[in-house]
Amino acid sequence: MEGRKRQENNTIQNFRSNKKRKLQNEITTININKSRFQDLSNEIFYVIFEYLDIHHVHKGFFNFNKRFKNLLNNSNLLTKINISTISKSDFDYYYRNIIIRNREHINVLRLSNPFTTDIIFSPTNIILKFISLETLILDNIHVKYLNKMFDYLLDLPKFHSLTISFINYIESLDIFIQIFRLSKLEYCKIIYKIKNNQSLLPIYLTKYDSSCIQYFIINGDFPFNSLHNLLSCLPQLHHLSINSLVNCHNTEREELSPIELKYLKYAFLKLNFIYFYKFEK
Repeated sequence: MEGRKRQENNTIQNFRSNKKRKLQNEITTININKSRFQDLSNEIFYVIFEYLDIHHVHKGFFNFNKRFKNLLNNSNLLTKINISTISKSDFDYYYRNIIIRNREHINVLRLSNPFTTDIIFSPTNIILKFISLETLILDNIHVKYLNKMFDYLLDLPKFHSLTISFINYIESLDIFIQIFRLSKLEYCKIIYKIKNNQSLLPIYLTKYDSSCIQYFIINGDFPFNSLHNLLSCLPQLHHLSINSLVNCHNTEREELSPIELKYLKYAFLKLNFIYFYKFEK
C-alpha cells in the first residue's frame, strides 16, 4: 500500500516538474522573441487588432509601452465592442477608457446588461457621437428605454442593423412602430415575451410603407391579423422568420389585397392555433 502511494506521489511530482519545465521553456521563448515581436510594423498590428475585441486590445497592449499606447490612441480602427457579463465597476472603467475614447470609430456595439444600456443612452450627447455605428445588439433591455433609444438611433448616419431582446414582458407591439421609424434599417431581430393571459391588439403600420428591412426575425407572439399589414411595409424583404404566429379572437375579418414580395427568398412561420387555409384566402 505504501509502495503504491509512493509511486503515485512520484508520478504527480514528475508531472508537475515536466509542466514547470515546459512553462519555463515557453517563457524563455517569449523573452527571446520579444524584440522581434516589437519590430512588426504598425500596419500588421492594425490587422491583428481587427481580430480582437477592443477590451482585450486595451488590456494586452495599451500599457505595454509608449509605442502601443500612441498606436491605440491614434488608431482609426472601426472597433467592435462586445460587453457581456461585467460588473458595474468594471464597466465604468471600460466606458471611460475604451468606449468614450473610441466612440467615433465604433461600428458594432453589443450590450448585455441592463445598467450598461442606461449608462450609454442616458447622456443625450454621448450616443449621438457614435457616428460610425452600424450594428447595435441589446440583450436584456428594459422596455422603459425604448422611446429614448429610438430617438437617438434615428440620427446615426450609418446605423442599419438592430438586434434587441427584452428582460421584462412587453404590454403592446408598439415596438414595431418604433422599428419602422428607422428608415435605413436593413436587418432586425427582436426577441420578446408577453404574459400568458395577455391578448395582443393588432398593429397598424400603414404610414410606413417603404421600409428598407431585408432580414426580419421575430421571436415572440405576433398576431396573425397583423401579418398582412407587416408584409405590406416590407417591399425589400429577403428573409422572414416568425416563431409564434398566433390567432387573435374577436377581430373583424377584412378583405386583403395581394402582396408582391419579389425579393423574398426565405420564410419561416410557426402557426399557433391557425389553420393553413387562412393563408390561401
